[in-house]
Amino acid sequence: MTGQTAVRRDPAPANQLVLAFVLTAVVLLLGVFAWPGARESLFHVFNVLGGIESTQAFWAGVNALADTWLTLGLLLPFVLWRPRLAILLLFAAIIATAITHSIKPLLDVLRPPGVLEADAFNLIGHSISSKAFPSGHTVTAFTFAGLLILGLRPRWPWVALLLAVASIMGISRMVAGVHWPTDVLAGAIVGLVSVAVAVWLVDRWPAARHARWPVPVAVFVCAVCALGAPWVDVGYPQGLWANWLVALIGVAALFVGTLRYWPGRLSRSLDRRLGRLGSRGR
Repeated sequence: MTGQTAVRRDPAPANQLVLAFVLTAVVLLLGVFAWPGARESLFHVFNVLGGIESTQAFWAGVNALADTWLTLGLLLPFVLWRPRLAILLLFAAIIATAITHSIKPLLDVLRPPGVLEADAFNLIGHSISSKAFPSGHTVTAFTFAGLLILGLRPRWPWVALLLAVASIMGISRMVAGVHWPTDVLAGAIVGLVSVAVAVWLVDRWPAARHARWPVPVAVFVCAVCALGAPWVDVGYPQGLWANWLVALIGVAALFVGTLRYWPGRLSRSLDRRLGRLGSRGR
């Protein structure tokens, strides 16, 4: 022992909050489906925020941050900080993508622009009229939150904050006028469940848990997404600030990551070489 004791944080509080959130989302989803007119009424409650001109750039940026490309860029500092997230990211991304892109074309639910008259709601950014259910951006947002919650196991205030941030990202899809509340609720469920399944698989698959290749792959993909963010069109020109924010976070993460890992590796390599030279001289 080196004198330092590793402390494993109890995952129960995080798991309980995530489970409570998922169950609440399921109940709300069923309630909205069952109550006539609830889907449209709730949509307009949130969409009215999109009519406030002074806040449109903010909501456009929040929508942009929920795009898969930008979200992967946001994950870069966390993957560098906790490499265990790499394999969870791989599994969760595969599961969430498979579920989302299986349901979307199967149900092919029309979005608000495909149902409502153009002057009956507020639209921010590009217009999409089909494949509404579930909301892919919301799936991405809650997959991101789930990875940090179930992968890092923070204390409950951070869990609540991450769920709140992901919820705002989901709500932004209604504010932008491209999703119904049912799409958002379903997206939240799919995202969190995908991460929970990924954690379950990794915990029961030692070979995947100890594999080394997911870390460089995840770092490379997240770094490309972060550094390329300013030149990626995610459909929200008013929210271009979000693209540059992701790029700045990526540059800072790579800088700090280099300071953290590179000198240590050089030092260990030098120590090994000096040790070999010393053993030869004896």
